[in-house]
Amino acid sequence: MRSQTSMKARVRRACALSLLAVTTVVTIGMASAPAQAMPPGDVWYRCYVPDYGWMYCLDV
Repeated sequence: MRSQTSMKARVRRACALSLLAVTTVVTIGMASAPAQAMPPGDVWYRCYVPDYGWMYCLDV
């Protein structure tokens, strides 16, 4: 009887650790993702700036 209780505790602990690991990975992934801000109106366009990357530009 004691081995079943011990096995249940191991399974429960493994499930809890797996859930914690998945939650941590998802949280870090969402926090490190770049912001996807949309430009206002139709006057903005996508452009590439060397040493910076893709961004929205506006001709003035």
